[in-house]
Order: sequence, then C-alpha cells, then structure tokens
Amino acid sequence: MRRISVKLLFAIIISFLATNLIFILIARFVLSRYIQEEKMNVPAYNVLAFGLFFIAVVVFVFVFLALIRSHIRYLKEISKQVQKISNGDLGATIHVRGKDELAELSQNINKMSAQLRTKFDRERELEQVKNQLISSVSHDLRTPLTSIVGYLDLIKKRESMDDETLYSYLYIVDSKAKYLTDLIEELFDYTKLTSPDLQLQRNEVDMKRLLQQVIGEYEPILTREGIDVQTNFACEWNAFIDVEKMVRVFQNLLENVKKYSKKPSLLEVNQEIDEGYIVISFRNSINISEKIEVEKLFDRFYRGDESRTDANGSGLGLAIAKQIIQLHQGEIRADRQHNKLTFFIKLPLTQESLKNHL
Repeated sequence: MRRISVKLLFAIIISFLATNLIFILIARFVLSRYIQEEKMNVPAYNVLAFGLFFIAVVVFVFVFLALIRSHIRYLKEISKQVQKISNGDLGATIHVRGKDELAELSQNINKMSAQLRTKFDRERELEQVKNQLISSVSHDLRTPLTSIVGYLDLIKKRESMDDETLYSYLYIVDSKAKYLTDLIEELFDYTKLTSPDLQLQRNEVDMKRLLQQVIGEYEPILTREGIDVQTNFACEWNAFIDVEKMVRVFQNLLENVKKYSKKPSLLEVNQEIDEGYIVISFRNSINISEKIEVEKLFDRFYRGDESRTDANGSGLGLAIAKQIIQLHQGEIRADRQHNKLTFFIKLPLTQESLKNHL
C-alpha cells in the first residue's frame, strides 16, 4: 500500500526542487547582470531579495497544490458522500480509488453505510411486524372480551335465571378467560422469539429420544381424542438444538393435530436422514372439505376456514414453531395431499453425529 504520508513527502520534495530550479534560472539570467555591473544599491537589493523569496513561496505552493490536487478532490468527494449518509441516504457509497489510507477510509465508510442500511431496514421491518401484531391482537382480544363482558352483564341480572343457565354462562366466561390467557402468553413468547437479542441455549441432543419422550407424553391425550399414533424413527442422530424451544415446536404441532384432525384417525410421525439433515414429519388426516391455504399456515393469526376458527386456537402456534426452527437454521413446511396434511421439519445434524454414522 502506498501511504499518503509518502505521497505528501514526495510532493514536498518535487515542489522544493521546482522552486530551486526557478530560483537558479532567475539568478542566472536576471541577478547576475546587476551584480556584475555593480548597479544595485542596498535598498534595491533588499527589494529584489524579498521579491525572490515571494516568487519562491508562490512557486512552491503552486507546484505542491498541483501535485496533491487529485487527493483534495477525492477528500471533497468523501466529505460529500459522508454528508449524504448523515442526511439519511443510507447505503450511499464512495468510489474506491487507489490503495492508500484514503481508499481504506472509503472502504470503511462504504461498509458502515451498508451496515446502517441493513440495521435501518431491519428496524423498519420489526416496526411493521409490531404494528401488524398490535392490529391483529386488538381484534383477537376484543372478541372474547366482548363475550365475557356480555355474559357477566347477564349474570348480574340473574333474577329469573336457573342454575343450569347460570352454570353454562360461567363455563363460557371461564373458557374465554383461559383463551385470553393462552393468547397473551403465546403473544409474549412470539415477541421474545422475534427479538434480535434472543440467545438459544443449544446442546447436542439425540433427536430420537427427544421425539419419543414428547410423543409419549402426548399419546394418551391424542388417544382420548380418537387419534392413534404410529412412529417410525431412524437410529440415534444428534442435532445441536435448544431443547426447551424444540420441545415447544413438537408440542405446538401435536396440539395442532389434536385440534384439527379428523376423528378417529391416525397420526404418523417419521424421522429420516437426508444429506446431513434430519427430517421429521407429522402426517395427520383432516376433513376433505376443509379449506386451508397451506402456504399461509405459518402466518400469524391464520386459522383457515370456520372449523379452525372455532377450535379456540390463538393462531400463533405454527408461527412460533416456524420462528424457532428458523433460529436453528432449519426449515419447516406443510404439504397437503387430499385429506392428508403433513408438516416437515428439517434440521442440520452435528458434524460429530455425521462422522459416527459414516
């Protein structure tokens, strides 16, 4: 790298040499004539000396500015672009010229500008998500709250109300209150998961044993709902995951199966390996008439047709599952074939696990 200090020193030397050359030429063709003819008195000599000194300074400055002119223009360009960035034109860049400190400064400013742009876009995206979330939550909170207030008003005017009616109203108020509690908790969880400050507590975990444990806990619940469970797991493969959050993914999918499966039916859970990834699938049966947009299943507050809206779901369970899988650098998707709905989870395996199975 050619340092800017070397270039400035070179410009000073050239300017000094040029000044000396001009001085020698003036001395050779002008001063020598007066000195030889002894026509010059002391005042005239002083004036001439001052004039020569002034000419030397002018020549030095002129030559020096001519040599560093391109660097001054480049500094002005850098200053102009920095001012544009400070005025909000994030992402503005400077053309990098040469390999000196000014070029390095330009590269760093370009990098800073790109980082500011990325950060600004991210913050704007989070702001939009937050606004959409508030809008959706306002609607979802208002509906059960209206029901609770309405039934409590009826209970307060209970002069002619029999016990059976009173019990049914209290049951509705209780279920709506529980729904609100679940919705607020899931909303809180989703907000935490979308925070850029979230840190996963990851460990190497045997996915087969983890799945067996979660499904074992849920199988009695599914059986009571008329859903049998059939599993097919590969041998022990490890993934580097946050166990608590991955359990939440499996629980959300199993809860989804419990709420929206055709009953009686069969849930098939499979685990297989695909080129360095573990692929886990949950396949359940749904009513053939059910209208759902598979590509929207992981959107916040999406519930599909009326049958799903009535199931007391918050509409955040699958969005939470997707966020957790993405934090693990994995993929989650859904696929529908007639009355079969399948969720696929794809997670990277640890290098140690891959070596052990070679």
